[in-house]
Amino acid sequence: MARATVQDVAKTAGVSVGTVSRVLNKSPAVSESSKEKVTAAIRQLNYRPLASARDLRRDRTMRILALAKNLNSPVISEAFRGVGDAAALSGYVSLIAPTSGELEREQQLVDMLRNGSVDGLIMFSPTMSDDDVEEMAELLSVVQVCEIGDAEAAFGVSIDDRKAAFDITRHLIETGGRRLAMIGNRAARSGRLREEGFRLAVAEAELSPDQMLFAEGDFDFHTGRSLTRELLKAKRLPDAVFCGSDTVAAGCVREITDAGLRVPDDIAVAGFDDSVQAEMCVPELTTIRQPAYDMGRLAFDALFARMTVPGVHRRGRTFLPHELVVRDSTRN
Repeated sequence: MARATVQDVAKTAGVSVGTVSRVLNKSPAVSESSKEKVTAAIRQLNYRPLASARDLRRDRTMRILALAKNLNSPVISEAFRGVGDAAALSGYVSLIAPTSGELEREQQLVDMLRNGSVDGLIMFSPTMSDDDVEEMAELLSVVQVCEIGDAEAAFGVSIDDRKAAFDITRHLIETGGRRLAMIGNRAARSGRLREEGFRLAVAEAELSPDQMLFAEGDFDFHTGRSLTRELLKAKRLPDAVFCGSDTVAAGCVREITDAGLRVPDDIAVAGFDDSVQAEMCVPELTTIRQPAYDMGRLAFDALFARMTVPGVHRRGRTFLPHELVVRDSTRN
């Protein structure tokens, strides 16, 4: 017979998962009626809290686990370096594992936290739903970084992607861009926020929607090339392109150049992240600098507090400042 879960207890008691978590954690913010229902459901289902729950575990492994969909992102690599350095200073070993965006794989790795194989979990881009992350973070030590969802119980560290995209799009407009294009990624939360910022800047400048183009794909070099090739087939070429990552922007620049056009004289190009590709590209990319290393360090600090200090449960979001870095790929 399968072991009862927190969701089973909540369903049997007729309350939310959060209420069950608060009862388990002996929170005073629970009515006596709800407490009695949860307690009865626990007895009925013979539910046993996981031994890895923060307040129930006595021993520590001195290991944490970081999960990311892939390890190709320069931002994730730099953020993980910040996590690793901060963890080492506190005597922790940090492990990183790619999930390839596969939910089953992610859940298998998350079980390392549930069964006590690691003390804490940092999620760079969760595949599981916000509700599932919320439930887990109510009981266990979980922090999100870079690509964060709406699970408030899992403290999150990132930049304001919407505002950053707004700032770089406004730069393209202020330097002469009138027919703007964006190569984005709606599959990623950050990609959707960047698209919102792009559209807000276009609307604020009162540019006609007919003057705006949008192409969607992954955050990679070949996507940048293929989608730029499609943009260059338009009857009227864009005069500026905002790309959702530096890697995409590098592909965009390559395709524009191969078409016999000049960057930025014919088409200005801007990226996002200020990764090493931004300076390797010719011309060097105007981009948004993310403080990825600092985001990683702050994420571990929040996780460390949850793992080691009874009652510390930092919630909500912290947005670190971004920076517009202007280089040669956009007009002066």
